This record gives sequence, C-alpha cells and structure tokens, in this order.
Amino acid sequence: MVCLFFNVSRAVFRLENGLWRFSYFYPFGLDGLQVRGVLMAKAPKQHKCKVCGSYFVKTFSSTQKVCSPECAIKLSREQSRKEREKKDKQERIESRKRMAVLKEKAKTKGELTSEAQSAVNRYIRLRDENKPCISCGRPLTNDQLGGGFDAGHYRSRGSAVHLRFYTLNIFGQCKKCNRYLGGNYQQFRLGLIERIGLAKVEEVEADQRIRNYSKEDLKRIKQIFNKKCRLIEKRRGLK
Repeated sequence: MVCLFFNVSRAVFRLENGLWRFSYFYPFGLDGLQVRGVLMAKAPKQHKCKVCGSYFVKTFSSTQKVCSPECAIKLSREQSRKEREKKDKQERIESRKRMAVLKEKAKTKGELTSEAQSAVNRYIRLRDENKPCISCGRPLTNDQLGGGFDAGHYRSRGSAVHLRFYTLNIFGQCKKCNRYLGGNYQQFRLGLIERIGLAKVEEVEADQRIRNYSKEDLKRIKQIFNKKCRLIEKRRGLK
C-alpha cells in the first residue's frame, strides 16, 4: 500500500451564490508538479425565527425555532398563554353542556308539552305552506300581512287534548279563520273531507283514545318534528 501525504500551503474560504468555496494548493503533485483545486460546500440553511422574524442557523437542535434565548422565553410564554386559553375554552364548553343538561332535567311537564306543541305546529306550517287555507281556501304564505298563518286544530286542544299532536287533526289555517272565526269549524270539516277523505275525518272524530305522555315521550316528539322540519328546509334549500 502506498500512502501519499500532501501539505496544504495555502487555503482560502469564500462565499459565492450561497455556496462556500474552498480553494487549496498542493505544492507537490504525484508527478512533481504543483496541483490546484477547488472544493465547494453548501452554506448552512437559514431558518426564520418564530418570534422576531429574523433569520438564523440552527445550533442547538434540529427542532430549534428561535434565534436567541430571549426569543425562546417569549415563545414559551406565548405557548403557555395559548394552552391556558384552550383549557379555559374547553372548561366553558363543558360547563355550558352541564348547565344545559341540568336545565333540561329541571323542565316541568307543562314546559315540555309546550315545546313539543311548538315543534309540531312549526312542522304543520312548513308542510302546508303555499297550500290553501283548510277552511276558506285562501293561499297560505309566510309573507302575508300579519305574519303568515296558524296551525289550526280540527278538534281543539280544549275538547280533545289527546289529539294535540296528531297531524291528521292539524292543518294550515289563516289567522282570520283560526283566531277570529272560532276555527271556522264547518268549513274546516268540508276542507278536511276534500283533503284527506270522509273516512279519515270520521276516524279523527271518533278517536277517543287517551294518550298519557311522559316527559321522555314529549322530548321525543319534539326531536322527531324538529328533524322533520330540518328535512323540509333542506329539501327546499332554506338551510
């Protein structure tokens, strides 16, 4: 094995176009002649500081994000602040959820009945929108003077409370017929026969089955009709 040793008599480093150039000179080559050459090395990558925005070369680790200890302290404080805010936000969300659960449990049966009836009535108004009033035939639209129309009960809630959620007993009715003409019962019956047939009307009139709704039943009714409303609105492009 032949080992050759060369002494570098002169070396120059310079930065050109982002590359370190290393010029060297060997006084004696293999053939006794002087040898010159150039070694090229890539400049260290510059990284932008996450705090001050200045550029630096990583010296501590490959995950270094800041240029100085001062910026490191600032970054640590900022991260701690964000973590506290995130934790506080999550605690507020969980607190609101707990309060909502407690509020729902504290509702009386009367409150749940009212909410279920509102959901049913809203469904009826969406279902019968742009149809004629069940009593007088007037077109039912939500932009009418006076604020749209009502969900009228054929057999009133006072006389047949067990049918308050029965959709064959509830139809879109203009406010005049529902509120000022006492439901306009005779015309309501004629419109109902035309809409669902005499057999169904007589079935509604003969229905005396008592419904005893529990709190869970009322909550379920509300959920079902709210879902029906969302489906209608989605189909019509309202939401």
